[in-house]
Amino acid sequence: MGGLRVRIIVDFMEHFPLIKKLHTDVLEEKYGPIHTEVLRHDDEIREAHLSDEKGVSRTYALTFLTFDHKNKEIAEINEEIKAGGAIGKTFREHGYEVRKNVIRVYVIDLPEQLKKKFDVTEGRAKARLSEFYAEKNGEPPIIYGIVTEIYSPDFRPAEVNEADLTQDNPTTNALEKVGISKEEIWKRIGEGNDWSDKKDLIVKANELAETEEQNLQSRVDRYLAK
Repeated sequence: MGGLRVRIIVDFMEHFPLIKKLHTDVLEEKYGPIHTEVLRHDDEIREAHLSDEKGVSRTYALTFLTFDHKNKEIAEINEEIKAGGAIGKTFREHGYEVRKNVIRVYVIDLPEQLKKKFDVTEGRAKARLSEFYAEKNGEPPIIYGIVTEIYSPDFRPAEVNEADLTQDNPTTNALEKVGISKEEIWKRIGEGNDWSDKKDLIVKANELAETEEQNLQSRVDRYLAK
């Protein structure tokens, strides 16, 4: 649970939206219209920038796609996303509600290509790993992929705040191993991410998730180092 813990601050104005409100909604409130610049989108990985009208990236997003490609509806949505649609907006346009299961928030050293695209001189940035959940008409929720968002220092400071820590959950794989289903995860995220009645299970799930989360972070690091 969690990643590199740097200076912790309390700043609830930066609370990450887990339900309903999308990340692009938050960016547009600050920067105006945001468009997606897709760098890569294949069966395994989607890489994109969320950029403003001047072409300055405000968030870099790297998604490891995990959805069932045999699911016809999700596959069709994926094709729209591949063509340039923002993930959350595209699912919302198809009648889905989306939620995020945040599994790690940490700080990274910015590679030069991101510093240039962000148009910043700062050398560090906040990163957030989350599982992208989608649900429609009461059907079992699906996970489209595991998304790493790296935020421009102009958008979010390179710090992990108290709100980040309260949202940090184990992975779905780990939660399922201790008997917590995707349906319950979906429900709990929608009810304020309150796990106070299952503390012992969460402690166990955090232990089970640590290696998986570290491997995901290492995979992101290797990808950025290319």
